[in-house]
Amino acid sequence: MSSYSVDIEVPEDCDVDQAGETVTIDVPEDEYVLAAARSEGVWLPADCQQGWCTTCAAELLSGEVDQSDARRYFEEDEDANLILPCTAKPRSDLTIRACQYEEMLDHRAAHDRPPGNSKR
Repeated sequence: MSSYSVDIEVPEDCDVDQAGETVTIDVPEDEYVLAAARSEGVWLPADCQQGWCTTCAAELLSGEVDQSDARRYFEEDEDANLILPCTAKPRSDLTIRACQYEEMLDHRAAHDRPPGNSKR
């Protein structure tokens, strides 16, 4: 089984211990990025962990993920390089920017997609 290197940029305004840091973890191809991060002590924001609520939203800066297990993930999200780490499995080495919930809500609102359409 393949494993990929995942760099997680954690913005300073993110409410986690690693705020302002970039953390590198290894993630097996069959494991979700969020679960792997948590097993390494990086407790990124998340709620439903089913790809539904978007609390865990992140920006995909480089690499490729499989988002097929997400309960609510749209082509527009992929086009905007926004991912849901709770249901994202790596398909290459990755660099992501965590804690992009507000950005995801704004993006979804602009495309009239839930849950962002509730901002209108």
